[in-house]
Amino acid sequence: MLDKIIDYYNKQNVTLPKKEIEIISKLISYRTLEKKEFLYKRGESDTPGAYILKGCLRIFIEDKNNNEYNRFFAFEDWWVGEFHQIINSLPSKTSVQALEKTEIVEISKNAYDVIFSKCPVFTNNTLKFYLKSYAHILEREEMKKTMTIEELYSDLRTNFPEVIERVPLYHIASYLGVKAESLSRVKKKFKE
Repeated sequence: MLDKIIDYYNKQNVTLPKKEIEIISKLISYRTLEKKEFLYKRGESDTPGAYILKGCLRIFIEDKNNNEYNRFFAFEDWWVGEFHQIINSLPSKTSVQALEKTEIVEISKNAYDVIFSKCPVFTNNTLKFYLKSYAHILEREEMKKTMTIEELYSDLRTNFPEVIERVPLYHIASYLGVKAESLSRVKKKFKE
């Protein structure tokens, strides 16, 4: 399974040194999350990072009334985890839950401590990925504030068809910040 991570980095034009691969291979674990199972929940400390081999996760926040708001969905070949939380040993502000049976490579907080000190190529490129993902989340948040529901749904259909195909409508509605009924009406318009 480490081969999939190596392939991921190769696609990014990054070659992980053999020494780093050896270190990482001893620190990672494989895990299968069943549908609705959590990788971690808000408030937990020492949460892991994970690379998705197969499946779909939703990353969400909750307000003080426990209403859930989806931030994004992660699929195969995506990394998930709050690296700023992992690095600084802070409690998680998000929860991560499987939307379908999901196979992951998991890296614990303690494993990251070793990797960050002994694997500079992996660390540098993982943090670059994290920053790129964070910028993407900010961009999507801006779009949600400035586009209509129809425009947002059309954008998802065009640029993220896996969301439309694999994520329940009520979770997509939460992600877009609209009511499921409103999104259902928009979805019907696209079928006509």
